[in-house]
Amino acid sequence: MTHLVIYTSKQDYTLNLGVGIYIKLRCEYMPWLWNAYELLNIEPEYCSDDELMIKYLSTYRKLREERNVKLIMNLRNEMMRIRAELRKSCKDELICLANRLYEYNRAVNALYKYYMKIHELDPERKSKLSIAFNKYNMPAMGLRVFNELLYSSNEELKYLTFLSLLNPVRWPLHITMNTNIVPYLNWILIYLDDHYIILMASLNRAYVISDLNVNINGGKVTLDNDYETRSIMTTHIITRIESVDGHGVLFIGNWSDQAINLNLDFKPREGSIKGTSLDANISQLIPIIIPPHDYLSIKYTI
Repeated sequence: MTHLVIYTSKQDYTLNLGVGIYIKLRCEYMPWLWNAYELLNIEPEYCSDDELMIKYLSTYRKLREERNVKLIMNLRNEMMRIRAELRKSCKDELICLANRLYEYNRAVNALYKYYMKIHELDPERKSKLSIAFNKYNMPAMGLRVFNELLYSSNEELKYLTFLSLLNPVRWPLHITMNTNIVPYLNWILIYLDDHYIILMASLNRAYVISDLNVNINGGKVTLDNDYETRSIMTTHIITRIESVDGHGVLFIGNWSDQAINLNLDFKPREGSIKGTSLDANISQLIPIIIPPHDYLSIKYTI
């Protein structure tokens, strides 16, 4: 089991996801929440591959790991065969939408058809719909559906759905993520057991700092979590992470409607500062407030 905690700039999200939960595999969720399980390093093979969708996901995972050219071609052909079969006779249309199996025109019509009756959908179908909107590059709609899911009592489903909206995919040497929802949230801080991921939007670009070798938009900052202090207030979180080689990050995330006054008592030798509308060198300025729903990230060397 993995202990998962998520903080972000929306207070209702943090109230729901910042409590923390232990996640274990539920095979009935794998067909559409496999991205979340990927980040938790849980493979589709742990579930029965009798179901066609599980076979599809298992083949996709093998394709990412394979290095033999002939075997890669065989796996690609197998994926195309299963994909065509799923398109013809999908047992659950929302699961196929959440895996982007349909052409765009057909998918959009279907997605809005489900959205029109969203209050009739159970939590699992809302989860599938939220992920499907995001997979078809409609992150605002995906988050709108996720807002409805927050009213559910199924806590595990909320956490797994939010992780899946980031579309994490595990490759042999790194993890990729989709940052579609990051500009809508400004910042996201995720803890997975002793690991962490910080995603942030600054001047219309997304950035990541993590000890899990997460790659977004071809860029990454990998910082080992050798020492950490964490303070959680009613309006914000402060975390300071350092590696043994003297590199670190101080991150303050504000989820409230109020600005936060800062009183920083450490003086790093050099570093860079980021906020939603801020990207500067630490020698230029150190902000004294964090606006509502904003953040301050100081990546430094001591």
